[in-house]
Amino acid sequence: MKKILSFLFFFVCAMIMCTTYAMAYLDPSAMTYIIQVIAGVVIAAGAALGFYWRRIKRAISKKKKGDDEDEDEDEEEDDE
Repeated sequence: MKKILSFLFFFVCAMIMCTTYAMAYLDPSAMTYIIQVIAGVVIAAGAALGFYWRRIKRAISKKKKGDDEDEDEDEEEDDE
């Protein structure tokens, strides 16, 4: 993890120090492509988050059910 963070820091610093300005024309249709790419990434991230959220939620609910059953069994043993 430390290596990844140090590489990321180096990469960001190198990008900042090696910037150049491009005097270029940005066509209006290029902006729609950029918006489509951003929308696609957001939708894909939302779908992945929803998929994994259901898995996590299911695992937590199973764990709680298992804990509740263990507590019920302990209470029944105490009553006897």
